[in-house]
Amino acid sequence: MQRFPTYILSLSLAFAATAAAGEDVEQPFRVQRLSDRVLVFTEISPWESNHVVIVGADGLVLVDPGHTALMGRLIREAVAEELGRDRFAYVIDTHGHWGHTWGNAAFPEAIVIGHEQAARAIEADRANLERRAEFIRAQLERTKLRMDELDAVSEEARDLRIERDHLDRIARGLGDAGFTVRPPRLTFSDRLNLDLGDLTLEMVFLGRGHSPSDIVILIPEEKILLMGCFFLEQGPLPVFGTQTVLDPDRWIEVFGALLDNENAIEQVVLGQHSVWTRDRLVAIRGYMSDLWAGVKALEAEGVDLETALSRLPASESLDFVRDAGASEEDLARFQRFEVTALWRQLKESAAAKIEQAINEHGPEAGTELYRKLVADIHSDVYFDENEFNLLGYRFLGQDRVDEAITVFELNVDRYPESWNVYDSLGEACAVRGDRERAIELYRRSVELNPENANGVQALERLDAEVPTAPAEG
Repeated sequence: MQRFPTYILSLSLAFAATAAAGEDVEQPFRVQRLSDRVLVFTEISPWESNHVVIVGADGLVLVDPGHTALMGRLIREAVAEELGRDRFAYVIDTHGHWGHTWGNAAFPEAIVIGHEQAARAIEADRANLERRAEFIRAQLERTKLRMDELDAVSEEARDLRIERDHLDRIARGLGDAGFTVRPPRLTFSDRLNLDLGDLTLEMVFLGRGHSPSDIVILIPEEKILLMGCFFLEQGPLPVFGTQTVLDPDRWIEVFGALLDNENAIEQVVLGQHSVWTRDRLVAIRGYMSDLWAGVKALEAEGVDLETALSRLPASESLDFVRDAGASEEDLARFQRFEVTALWRQLKESAAAKIEQAINEHGPEAGTELYRKLVADIHSDVYFDENEFNLLGYRFLGQDRVDEAITVFELNVDRYPESWNVYDSLGEACAVRGDRERAIELYRRSVELNPENANGVQALERLDAEVPTAPAEG
C-alpha cells in the first residue's frame, strides 16, 4: 500500500491585508527582506512557493511568477504595497513547471527569461490547461468536504482553510477568461548574464534534477543564490534528483564553481519554503559529491543495488538535516531514494523494461522477461522494490488489474521479506474480487509488520464481508 514517503509539515502562518480589484482581500504572502534590493514573497499555502523580487537600477525583476496570471497579479499588488511600484523589466523562470511559470501572463510589459528546455516544456504543457483545471477543482471540492467534518477552530481546520484558499486561487486563475500560457521569450542553453545597472544576475544551467531545465541565479553584489526547486524540501529533507535522467557531474561542477569563492554566497533561496545559509549548501554539495563517487565505485565493483544501499549509509554530511528534525527512518528513506536515483544513471531499470514488455506483449511477457533478467548475473539492470510497486499501482489506476497483479507478484518474488509487497498484492487481489487470496496476503503483510494499519483494517473489512455464493449453472 505504501506508495510515497509522507512528511507532515507544521506551518506557522500569518496574512497581510491589501487591496485588489477595488476590494479588501487578504494577500497570501509573507515578506522577507534579504537586503534593500532582494525581497522574498512566500505564498502562504501548502506549497509555500518563493517569489523573489530584485530591485535593480534598470528596473524590477521577478523570479518565478507563480501558477496563474491571477497569482501574478497578487504578487504585483503585494510588491506595489511594499515598494510603491509594480512594473517589471524582467521575469525569470527557474524551471519549466507550470506552478511556478504560468504567472508569466500577468507581466506583459516584462521580458520573460528561462532555459531553452523550460520554454519548450511550458509550450508543450499548454495543452494540459483544461485537464489541470478540472483536477484542481476536484481537489478543491474534496478539501471543502473534509472541512465540513472538522471542528472549525481546530488546527487541522485552519490548515485546511489555507489549502482551500490556495486551491481556490489556482482554480480561479486557471478559469480566468482569456488566460494564456506565456513561455520565455529570451532563452539560453548554458549561461546568461543580465546587467541591471547596479546589479548583475548570473544565470547558469544546473542540469537535469528537479526538472529538465533547472537553473541557478547568482547575485554576486548581494551574495545571494536563487536555487529554484532543485532542492525540494519535504519536511527537513532536501530531496533532489526526481527526474529519470540526471546530470550529477554537472551539478557538482556548477556547485563547485559557485562555492570555490568563499565570499560569493551567504544566502541561498529555494523555490519553496526555506532560505538556507551558505554552510547548508556546502554540506549538501559535499554529500552529493561523496554519494555520486560512492555509487560509481560500487557499480564498478559489480554489486547490486541492495548491496550498494547497505554500503552507503546516511553520512555525517546530513547532520544539518538531523538537526532540523529528521529521524533516522526519514534519513534512511531519503538515502535510499537518492542512491537509487543516482544508480539509475549507470544501470537500466528492470521495472521499466518489464513495463515495456507488458505493454507490448502482455503480462506473461513481463514475467518471462523478469525471469531472464534475474537469471542473467551479467545483466546491466537494477531492481528496485519501490519502482515495481509504483508500476503496479499505475496499472491498477488504469483498471489493468491483471497487469498490476503480475507486477506485484514479481515484487513478492524479488522481495519476499518486505511487508509492503504483500500489502500491495493483497489490495490488487481484493480489487479483482479474489477475497481469499487477499486475506492470505494481508495476513502475511501484518505478520511481517504488525504496525501495518492498512493491512489490519483491510483484514477486518474482508473478514466482515459475506462471501458471495457462485451462481448455479
